[in-house]
Parts: sequence; C-alpha cells; structure tokens
Amino acid sequence: MLGALPVVGRSADVASSSRGSVSSHPRLLVSEAEWASLDERRKGDPDLERFATLLLTRARNDLGLAQLTYKLDGRRLLSTSREAIRRVLQWAFAYRITGEAAFLDRARIEMLAVAAFPDWNPSHYLDVAEMTAGLAIGYDWLFNDLSKTDRTLLRTAIIDKGIAQARNGHKTFRYRNNWNQVCIGGMVLGAMAVQDDEPALAADVLAAAQKEVLTGLDAYQPDGVYPEGPGYWSYGTTYSVLLVAALRNASLPDWGVLAAPGFARSAEFYTHSIGTSGKHFNFADGNEGQELPSPIVYLARELGQPDWLNSKREMIRKNQGVSERFAPLSILWWPTKGSGISTLPSFAGQGAQPVAIWRSSWADPNALWFAIKGGGAAHNHAHMDGGSFALDYAGLRWAKDLGMQDYNSLESRGIDLWNMRQESPRWKVFRLGSDAHNTLTVGGKPHSALGMATLRMVNENEALVDLSSVLGLNMASRRVRFSATAVEMDDRLEGAPPGTSVRWTMATEAGVHLEGSTARLTQKNKSMRVQFAGSGLRLEVRDISAPASDLDSPNPNTRQLIVSAPAQADGSWHLCVRFGVI
Repeated sequence: MLGALPVVGRSADVASSSRGSVSSHPRLLVSEAEWASLDERRKGDPDLERFATLLLTRARNDLGLAQLTYKLDGRRLLSTSREAIRRVLQWAFAYRITGEAAFLDRARIEMLAVAAFPDWNPSHYLDVAEMTAGLAIGYDWLFNDLSKTDRTLLRTAIIDKGIAQARNGHKTFRYRNNWNQVCIGGMVLGAMAVQDDEPALAADVLAAAQKEVLTGLDAYQPDGVYPEGPGYWSYGTTYSVLLVAALRNASLPDWGVLAAPGFARSAEFYTHSIGTSGKHFNFADGNEGQELPSPIVYLARELGQPDWLNSKREMIRKNQGVSERFAPLSILWWPTKGSGISTLPSFAGQGAQPVAIWRSSWADPNALWFAIKGGGAAHNHAHMDGGSFALDYAGLRWAKDLGMQDYNSLESRGIDLWNMRQESPRWKVFRLGSDAHNTLTVGGKPHSALGMATLRMVNENEALVDLSSVLGLNMASRRVRFSATAVEMDDRLEGAPPGTSVRWTMATEAGVHLEGSTARLTQKNKSMRVQFAGSGLRLEVRDISAPASDLDSPNPNTRQLIVSAPAQADGSWHLCVRFGVI
C-alpha cells in the first residue's frame, strides 16, 4: 500500500462560492499552459507522441462518418451520447493541434446535429449528462472559431436540453453510485461552459451539484475499492475527475473530491486490478479488456505516480487506447515519465466488495498475479461472485470472470435487471449467477442474494474469505496464500447437509487435460498445473462456449474446470488447491 497520497490544490473551505471568475474560452478542463506545452512534451516522450499521432490519424479517418442520428437502444440514447463525445473531442483536439479546417467543420456539424435532437432522453438521465458534457467541451474548445449563430444554437441546447433540468438539482444527484458522479459532472461542465451568458442559472446548478457531490463518493470508502468493479471505476471516476479539473482550472476549490475517503487511493486499486495479461479483475458488471481512461492519467499526474501508466504505455505501443471517448484529455494531461515502479506488489481493501491482489513482479512479463474478492450480490451492478478469483501467469489469463452481459439484450426480453432479490430473474442469467463464477456452490443452490462475504488479511501474503452468509452455512471459508511460484487455496465448510454435493469452479480459456486429481492447463505454449486434494473428488471439464439458455450470451473458447465432492457425514467439506507454474 502506498503511504498517504498528496492532495494537490485542495481547499479546506469546500463551502466556498460555487462560482469562480469567468475567463475567456477555452477554459474547460485544460489550461492554456497545458495546450501550449503539448508539442514539447510530445517531443520528449515517444509514447505520448505515438498516442497523439494515433488519435490524429483516427480523427482524420473518421471525417467520412455518417452524422449521428437520434436512435434509442432500448430505453437508452447513451451509446449516441458517448459517440458524440468521442467524435467532438477528437475533432476539436485535432483542430486545435493542426489548425485544419476539416476538423473544425466536422466537429461543428456533429455538435449542431445533436443539438437539434428533440431531446437527450431525460428519462435516462445519464444520456443527458453525457451529451451535455460533450457539447460543453466542444462549445468551449471551439468557441472562438464558431459563428455567433452556432454558439447560440449550441448554448441553447446545453441549457434547454441539459442544465435547465437540473437547476435546483436532480434526483440522480442523491444517488450513491456512478449516476451521481456522471450526472453531477455533466451538469457542472454544461453550467461552466455557458456561465458568462447565464450566470444565475449556472450558479444555481453549481450550488446544487456542490451540495450532493460527496454523496456518490461514499462508494470509495474506506480504501478505494470501487464496489462496481474497475470498469465502472473508470466511468464514475472519469466524471469526478472532469469535475475536479473544471473547478481547479477556474481557480475554485475541488469541493473536497480528492480528499474524499478512499478516492485518491482508488487509483491504486485500479492499477493493481490489471493483471500481467493486461486484463482486469472484472468483478461485477465489467469486462476484462483494458482501456485508457482519462482519470487514471489525471490522478497519476496529480498524485505523483506516473508509473501507474506503465500498462497504458504498453497499450499505446500496441496502437490501442484511442477509442476511449476522452482520449484527448489523456493526451493533454499526460505526466512526465517516471523511473521504476513505486507501487508495492500487493493491494488489499475493504468496503462493500473487499479485494486482495498480489503480483510476484511488476517488471517480469512472466510474473504471477492473483486477485480474490469477498462481497457478493447485495450491491449495485453486483454478481453472485463472493469468493471469486482471477489468475494470470506469463502474460496470460488462466482463471477468468465471464464479465457482464449487454443490458438491452436482457431488458428487451423482459428481465428486470435491477431487481436484486433472491427470486429475481436476474440470477437466471448465467453470467450473473453463482454457477458462472470461480467460487463454491452447495447442492446446486445459488448464493444468498443478501449474503456478503468478508475478507481479512492474515498477513501480507495470505487472505481469509468468510463465505458463511453467502452459502448459508455455519462456517464456510476460503483461505489463499500467495508466493512467487504458486497460489494455494484451502476451502473448508461446516454445517452442510451430509452427502450434499459441493462444487468448486474455475472458468478458463486454456486447454484442460485431467490426470487423476491434477489438471494441466495449456495455452500459447505455456502451462500451469492445478493440483487438488480432498475426499471423494470428481474432476470434469464443462464447455460453456454456447449460451446456456436463450437469455444468455455465448462465451467463446471458454470452459469450466469443475471439482465436486459430497459433504461428509458430520457436514464438513475440505478441498486444497495448488496453482503452480511449470
């Protein structure tokens, strides 16, 4: 764990005036010094130069894209809002860097098109917040090159379709999840973009936002483990960082955001969540693929931890990362390259979804990495995944989480995804229920939807997960010990109905060859041995590539290694597992 992280530019007076001095445009998110220094910084950092060049190339290639239209995906306009942000920011950035009129024209056309939409889908307010953010940034960055008529049209849309609906706040401001962060962040950007023309409206919006800004940050307590997983960390934290950057660029205090318990340390959680494979420990509604989110860039710079971006540099070298909609901000905020890894080899944090993560080395591409979680289904976006784990070795993922399933694919079939009760149809979706995760099940029953597993660090290299409430037993524990060459897991149950089958499961894309009580895993000329010890063990491999039902998505090239055994006559059950590198 890092020591106390510095908070840069924070004011103790978070109740100070919401309105700063109105400066000329552009004024949002990026200072004139940051714009002016970009050329020199690119010359001194090959990765930054490559990143900027990749984005400019994509911006040029995208000039021929068809104009966005108003099209709902189920009940959401969200994908259109996000694509509008990506297009507007990349073309506005490209214009400011190159001066080429084609980029200005294309950004202008796109902004005017979405400004003319009948609405931005206020029934799903995330859509409004993101569209407002995108137009606010484009309006601000291109202000001096837009006609008076264009400015009026864009400003009117930002007001009428965006911030006017939150003049006195909005119900989403009181949410305790990413909706709070996104909706407040989007409205603040909109208000700050137009505040010279609408000072009273902007002041009201900012005051309402400041009142509730810390409500959504409760999720980061106490140690920075974001309970909705690394993917949603990127989403919620993006908008909190946009808020901080906008306020600080206007010489305002950051409303206590950087000082909120766990917020700064969450960047460390995010960094550790990426295994040696370059994939996330994607618990909850997340996917394992890595992106290049702007908040990790901003926080790495502000907290003096540029080495948090090492995995992002690897992405850039592989021509990845420019598809992220806020990629221009990552370029503009990119810190000076550090020397050596300052982050420790393990991370542990509590909260609604406690985790422990280890790696044998930050420098060795063949390092062993292991992550495990407590928690469970009783939280926003959560799965029945208490006790689940992920494992990387030699740059490959060996034990994986299947990730989220597209919401509209389920909602369009009548699934109430946000009903988290035990009997909810949500848990009939394979990827969301306990059968899909790398954990234990007893008698084929799903985990308790209200049960939450605790996680306690025994020592630096050992963690104990208590699954009793998740499995509904007198005692259920999963103990893991990590070393540079192996991970040992010890599962124990008490109080299970005698003879009831207990199931241990691990999903993998590796080939699996069973040899007695040992499974040999192979992929890309690398191997790992998984050894099991217990009474009455039955090992099998189940192909889960095809959908389990018409509700489910396929899981290409994926199988489960399953070990089952009956509970003893006294209700006990014990399994030892050793993951060893070969």
